[in-house]
Amino acid sequence: MKLHQLRVLLALAQHGSMHNASRSLHVSQPALSKAIAELERELGVTLISRSVRGVSLTPYGRALVKRASVVEHELRHALEDIESMRGHAEAQLNIGFSAVASSGPLPEAIAAFRARYPGVAIHAYEMRPQQILEGLREGHLDIALISTNSGPGTNAFQWEPLFSVGMLVAARPGHPLGRTTRIRSLMDAEWLSLDPLDDPGSPLASLMRLHRLEMPRNVVLSSSNLLGLQLATCTDVISVWSDFVFYGRTGPLVLNPDALKPLPIRDELPDYDVYMVYRSTDLMTQTCLEFSKEVRHRGKQMVSPRLAATSAGAAASTPRARKSASTQK
Repeated sequence: MKLHQLRVLLALAQHGSMHNASRSLHVSQPALSKAIAELERELGVTLISRSVRGVSLTPYGRALVKRASVVEHELRHALEDIESMRGHAEAQLNIGFSAVASSGPLPEAIAAFRARYPGVAIHAYEMRPQQILEGLREGHLDIALISTNSGPGTNAFQWEPLFSVGMLVAARPGHPLGRTTRIRSLMDAEWLSLDPLDDPGSPLASLMRLHRLEMPRNVVLSSSNLLGLQLATCTDVISVWSDFVFYGRTGPLVLNPDALKPLPIRDELPDYDVYMVYRSTDLMTQTCLEFSKEVRHRGKQMVSPRLAATSAGAAASTPRARKSASTQK
């Protein structure tokens, strides 16, 4: 099995036609056909099927493409490491992150890393946790920050805990159930979920599992956090959010405090635990390794936004603070 054969297979998978694949690789179509034929003979299986609409992968072809993609990405990483050792700073870093993780140390870590390594091209992608894991598995992502309510996921990756942030159940001001204190009393309400309903690690599923309840029957599903926030503030859905929404001072998830109100829930609510996830320290490029150090450093400085807001409020209510404020007036 040769590298150029795998690259031909990857090009065919990406473009779906011999013509476009040959153009992308700058080789003739007969050369592509020969490479695939040699690979099929070696493996003893058919990898692609041809039709008037182009080419498609067989199940054997799809299985090989998944691995070939990882091989290609690891070779890119190897070349980047060699270039770094030669003193050439240009490289690429692909980061996956979930919405809650974006409000933590990630922006500061990227800014600090960019200042140190301006030649590195950073590509950051907001995704659902399952999409992130797939990106890591296939080699499209180098490192990720994932928030979860149910602990580390698959043991195929390293899950390094960074920080935790609380959960709140919320509704629009004036909601008929705005004074509800028990999760069980909300089961007949309309809920909002930002994750697939069959995702056992989603905040809503984790909340229901914690209290041994079935998933609500009436759920509005939105894959967009921005649309989710709009639905939460403008309709009667019950929603769950991290403390960043209500106690964060900056970031994309900060709301007008009068737009959405936490419910006075007395039941236990699961925390969002944010992890730095990667395949292996040994397989990290030097660029990725340096970025992981930056994230780790910033993560250790992370303070719960609810605790920070509570401490700031307590400090402002002390006699000295009130006296100082009075003097300034």
